Amino acid sequence: MGSEFLNRTRRTFNKHIDAKRVELATPDLFTRNPEDQPRCLIASIAKETSLTGGEKLIIESLDGSLKLRRGNSIVGSLDSPSKDVIAAVEKSGGVATGVIRRVHTFSRKAEVSLC
Repeated sequence: MGSEFLNRTRRTFNKHIDAKRVELATPDLFTRNPEDQPRCLIASIAKETSLTGGEKLIIESLDGSLKLRRGNSIVGSLDSPSKDVIAAVEKSGGVATGVIRRVHTFSRKAEVSLC
């Protein structure tokens, strides 16, 4: 009975699965498309320094680490950046632009996106 049932209903199962696949692919009112988000990294903020969200800083490669600069002063450093991020900054002349996305005041950390 089990194999006979499956043989009889196979076509309707396939039609149901195909209909649901089309339903999933059809956008509706609540469909959200992913937006391009730049790579975000966590940075430690230097003592007696304050950062604000949306602030643009210079990211500089110094001795294998990445430092955040505001003008000539170092205001923070990126925590354990990956080797490909360091290589990308070094490939662009040793500097890049970063934007502060969010500041965590209690932990003295900031989310920085690379531009």
